[in-house]
Amino acid sequence: MPYETKLKLKRNAQNARGYFDDELTKRRRDWKEALDVGVPGSRNWDAPDLDESNACLDGFNQFPTQEECPDFREITVQYFEECAKLSNRLARLMACALGITEGSDDALILDRMALDHTSYLRLNYYPPCDLNDATTVIPDDPPPLGISPHRDAGFLTVLLQDDDCHSLQVARFEDSDLGRDNSWVTVIPISGAVTINTGDMAMIWSNGVFRAPLHRVLTDPTKKRYSSPFFYNPGYNELISPLDCCCREKDKEIKYRPCLWGYFRALRFAGDLTDLGVEIQTSHFKVDSTSDHIDKQDEFSKAVNFEENFNVEKYRTILESKD
Repeated sequence: MPYETKLKLKRNAQNARGYFDDELTKRRRDWKEALDVGVPGSRNWDAPDLDESNACLDGFNQFPTQEECPDFREITVQYFEECAKLSNRLARLMACALGITEGSDDALILDRMALDHTSYLRLNYYPPCDLNDATTVIPDDPPPLGISPHRDAGFLTVLLQDDDCHSLQVARFEDSDLGRDNSWVTVIPISGAVTINTGDMAMIWSNGVFRAPLHRVLTDPTKKRYSSPFFYNPGYNELISPLDCCCREKDKEIKYRPCLWGYFRALRFAGDLTDLGVEIQTSHFKVDSTSDHIDKQDEFSKAVNFEENFNVEKYRTILESKD
């Protein structure tokens, strides 16, 4: 689509959904364009996108028109719902691996997530990036990355990768020096399959049993790359804390304090748009952390209305880092 047409769908500080080409990861601009589409606040895809019933923390969807992109909305919604079903199934298999039985107290969070999830689908385009081009490379700056090293914030990610361009890399856990050539492994997709990634909330929920891997996306000098991650996220009001079954044994101490997903998500989105001084991580919720995020999330939970659009400036004084 023409750039001017895409800009009409541009997301902003009051709406996390729509088109963007200026996202920050780890306070550094990504080399990509993308469109985010999320579950409507009303849970009804047939309701008009700007209907008040669809208001939520992430905002309102912005789809191109049928004339601009025929059948795009119908196909996107269908794929979104299939990803949600798959994610619910995967989450329950993860619970089964931890010894959680259906109907138990520990399984209730999965029941709530199936009904109240705040997931979104991202459509990524990574244009070629010629590092020999003087207009691309800034002197004394590191070369651009499609996405800087990060961990996915939500519960799990269902990723549809490009078969042709292999740019996704995951860090080896045993390597502490991420500057070494062998510290990153390229994730080569299997044609016709999806790649599954564990998110931060699953790591807290499992008390660290499930690891949220650090990963990045490289640029390619000649190839364009497309990918489509579906981020399966809890309800905004869900307080994620380690399961009892993951902390019962004497040698398994509780590693994390409770994390409010709506707060974690709001701060991650705010950090995508503007530099707040720090990008929130699960490490801020570790029991031995001296971070002020626990106090800040309590303050945020009292001030926020999850049934209205999040506004970065409205909550800046709460969210901004004072470290």
